[in-house]
Amino acid sequence: MINHFLIRLVNRLFKASKPILLIGSVFLVLIVIGLVNRFGLLHAAPRAKVAPPSSVLVAPAKEENPEQEIVLPGTLQPLRETTIYAQSTGYVTNWLVDIGAQVKEGDLLAIVDSPDVDQQLAHAKATLAAAKANLQIATTTYNRYFQLLDKQYVSKQLVDEQLATKLAREAEVSADQADVKRLEELQAFERVRAPFSGIITYRNVEKGQLVSPATTNSNGWLFKLSATDPLRLFITVPQNQASFIHDGSDVKIALPEAPNKSFMGKIVRNAGALDESSKTLLTEIQVPNSNHQLPTGGYVEAHIQVHIDHPALLVSSSSLIVNARGQQLAVVDKSQHIHLVPVKIGNDFGTQLEIVSGIHQGDLVVQNPSDSVFDGASVLPIMVKNNH
Repeated sequence: MINHFLIRLVNRLFKASKPILLIGSVFLVLIVIGLVNRFGLLHAAPRAKVAPPSSVLVAPAKEENPEQEIVLPGTLQPLRETTIYAQSTGYVTNWLVDIGAQVKEGDLLAIVDSPDVDQQLAHAKATLAAAKANLQIATTTYNRYFQLLDKQYVSKQLVDEQLATKLAREAEVSADQADVKRLEELQAFERVRAPFSGIITYRNVEKGQLVSPATTNSNGWLFKLSATDPLRLFITVPQNQASFIHDGSDVKIALPEAPNKSFMGKIVRNAGALDESSKTLLTEIQVPNSNHQLPTGGYVEAHIQVHIDHPALLVSSSSLIVNARGQQLAVVDKSQHIHLVPVKIGNDFGTQLEIVSGIHQGDLVVQNPSDSVFDGASVLPIMVKNNH
């Protein structure tokens, strides 16, 4: 009886404590999990963290336009320009043209009074007249003696002497004629004339001014004359562009003050050799200026159209990497990994660089590469919009 009673009591207690055991079991499991996380996971080996690939802006390398334009500065110069001096000493009686006057070859510019030249010419003419008279007497005497020689009235010696006298008088006449011609030409220089057609750009003469032929005097010149149609333009072409210069090529001339207006010229000649110091090719362009719209001495730009048979590649200037290994570009391959490629730079166009070698057309070049860009890095390329 007692055993049966105990068994029934235990069963009742077990049934009454079953919820408590269940709750205790749950708490026990939670305590075990916490202890495992606290002492097991913290002391376990750390898991490898895989960083996501960084994003980079890229743009494809493109070929430059084969039709290019070379723009070079220059200064317009007259085709011919000269400083006109007096060629005889005297006083200016009048000047007939001023600055801006258009003159033709042979036009009278000024008149110089040279009394000394006039007197020398008068004396030379008188001397010539006397020499001619002496020649006439010598010629008559020689002819008479020559006739008497046939009749044996004079000796051969006398005839030869008269012949020598006649020849001497002829030489004197020739010398006096040359002197007269010299003075006549010098007297003609009293009338200062234009040596060629053009425009008077400077006047340095006044009425009554004493002038002389001495060119060593910086103030001794009278006028400056310029032939302004056509004009000449000299440009210096860099060595890497000299191969595009050909005689006869058309050139567009632009003035900074008139951007919507242009003039056409032609390359007429070039030096054929580079300047040793500047490594440039001196080239002459002639520009028609019949309406005199182009000013001599003015600054202009020469635009030369050229065709490039083998265009180079262009990339953004911001993509260039310069370090101890030289000049490099960061190129993204098909597997989206970075490759640092050494390149050779051609022309620098400011915002763009000309790449001569190192990359190929269509290669994706990283723009504005940061210090985190390194060879072999995995990246996520993002194409730059409106890439020109």
